[in-house]
This record gives sequence, structure tokens and C-alpha cells, in this order.
Amino acid sequence: MNVQLNPTEAEIVASTHIGIIGGGQLGLMISEAGRAMGYQALTVLDPTPNAPAAVVAEQIEGELKDPQALRKLAERSDILTYEIEHINTEALEQLQNEGHTIHPSPQILAVIQDKFRQKEFLAAHGIPVAPFRSVASRSDIEELAQTWGYPLVLKAKKDAYDGRGNARINNAEDIDSALAHLAGRELYVEQRIDLEKELGLMISRNARGEIAAHPVVEMIHERDICQAVLAPAPIDATLLKEAETIAHQAIDQLHGIGIFGVELFLDKAGKLWLNEIAPRPHNSGHYTIEACLTSQFEQHLRAITNLSLGTTTMRYPASVMINILGERNGPAEVHWSQEFDPQHVFVHLYGKRETRIDRKMGHITVVGDNLEDVYQLALKVRAALTI
Repeated sequence: MNVQLNPTEAEIVASTHIGIIGGGQLGLMISEAGRAMGYQALTVLDPTPNAPAAVVAEQIEGELKDPQALRKLAERSDILTYEIEHINTEALEQLQNEGHTIHPSPQILAVIQDKFRQKEFLAAHGIPVAPFRSVASRSDIEELAQTWGYPLVLKAKKDAYDGRGNARINNAEDIDSALAHLAGRELYVEQRIDLEKELGLMISRNARGEIAAHPVVEMIHERDICQAVLAPAPIDATLLKEAETIAHQAIDQLHGIGIFGVELFLDKAGKLWLNEIAPRPHNSGHYTIEACLTSQFEQHLRAITNLSLGTTTMRYPASVMINILGERNGPAEVHWSQEFDPQHVFVHLYGKRETRIDRKMGHITVVGDNLEDVYQLALKVRAALTI
């Protein structure tokens, strides 16, 4: 990564201590980008000894929701940020009130953590979201089914990611099992979109109000987990522009500082709906490390330290990212059956010692001239790796 900084920016980078809540793969890649930019002081908070980010940054061992651990990180940092949103917003607000700088802000995080509250915020600002309603009982769901019809999606308002917090309701017989699956949680129902494609983009904003978006991508999911990302998304240019406009409006209304992953649905009628926002680097932006002039991780650091935002243009006409997901439970061992062109194939392993089924262990990025050819090569590379 060849990062260009003017003298003023270089001075800011050299003098700023970044604290990152979470030391997993996102914390690792933020830290790697920070080192490449010249940040010398990077500290992560993570409960796992020798977390992935610890190979690049100093680590404080502690729970992500522990107020004392968060305070310890804040006291040695000029700016706090995070790689995961399931953290203690009340403790962060207390630190903010004491004068600590946190980006994105705890107030934004509180809105985004509660997916129902997030939907309310987006709808109130005229951003298209699927019809949704809070529910507390079977009768509530049955009433909505009479209005919207099936299928429906039952969702947990909090602590839900990668589909862990969703239950599909295809008919009345599915209601009881869906409620049992999410028992004990605050719930809402969303009308299921007649889905054509799942799209996403990374969009950043600094304190000056500058906003920059990376290209819109298509995300391919299985079991509610992202398997692959295709950049740029193979859709009409008008839809690409519309998706960027929706994301721009959402981040502008949030007054967010940092980078945000915006997920959208494209339905079969050609309408776009905003699904949800992640207030941090995101799986759908990993391809930017090799494929774009400015990676999502560098852009996040630029945004939170109020540097000028980097150029998001792609270096290649096409790029595909494939997630390396765990295939079994046990110690992580990596095996390759063949080698590939290192000028076009880039493999990132996250250094996790234990693998679990569907755990994100790494990713593969392939770049080239034709999206379909790049996608096929990416699938071939993934098939050659066992973990």
C-alpha cells in the first residue's frame, strides 16, 4: 500500500494514538492500514489472548463491554473507534462526556445497534426500507400476515448479525418455531422483499462533512452469510447511482464520522431498499485493499482523524472477494493444492488458531479485466484451499 500524505496529514498521523475496540480480523486490517499510513501508536481491546490484531498493534486483554477495560483503552488513546457494534454504548457515552473522542459516536452506535430503532430512523428521513412493525406475540404476527401476506421475516432488535437473529416465516405453521428460535428477545417483523440481488457499498464521512463512496458491489449469501462479493455490481448504471445516493443520504442524516457499510436489497421490480448499516469496516469492503486506490481501512482512519478522504476508484475493471469460512470445528490448519498468480490473487488469513463451521478464517481477493472470469478464478482458488 503506497499511502500519500501531505506534511500536515503526516504530522496528524505521527501524533495520534488510535484505540480500537475489538482485535479480530477487522481490527487487524485497520491496524495494518494504520501502520502503512505511519500511525505508530495503535492499541486494540480484545478478550482473546493474542487476538489477530495483536501481531500489528498493542493489545489490552479485556471484555468489549467492560467499562474499566474501555476506560483503560480510552486513557491511552486520542481517538477511539471500533470493529464491532455489540459493545457498551453507555460506557462509551460516559467516556465521551469526559472529553474522549469516539468515532462513530456512541449516539450513532446506539441507533444502529437496535435494528428496529435503525429502521425507524431511516424511515423518518425518507430512506426506503421494507415495511416493518414491532411484535410481541403470535397474534401480532398473524395480524401483520393478514395485511402483508407471507413470507415474513421475524427479527431480533438487538445482537443480531450474519443471520443470527432472523427467522423466516413462510406460512402460519412457521410462527411458533420462529418465536421459539428467538425466545426472550425483543422482536419485530419485516415484510420479505422479493429479492433480485443483495447489494452493498462502503461510504465514509469526515468531520468536515466530506463524503466518499466506494463502488457498489453485489453480495452473494448462503445461510445468511456472505460468501462472495462482486465489484462492481453487475447492474444498470442508473441503479448504481441510485444506491450511492441512498447511502449518501443515510450517512449524511446520521452525521456519522468514519466508514459505514450500507447493505441494500434490489427487488425483482427494480426497486432499491436499504437493509441495514454497519458503523465500521465491513466484509463487503475487503476487496478494496487490493482493488481500490484507497482501501476501506485506510479510508476509515482518514475519516476519524479528519484527514482528506482518499480516492475510491478501482485499480482494475473487476474484482471478486471470496470468504474463507471454517468447514469443521477444531485447530486451524491450512493446506493448498496448487499455486496461483500473486499479481492477481491475494490471500488473507486472519491468524485464528481455532476453526469452527462458518467462522470467517480469511478471505481471497482476485482482480482482473472481466468480472465473470475473475469470479470463476476466485472459486477455483477457494476450492484449492482447505482449512
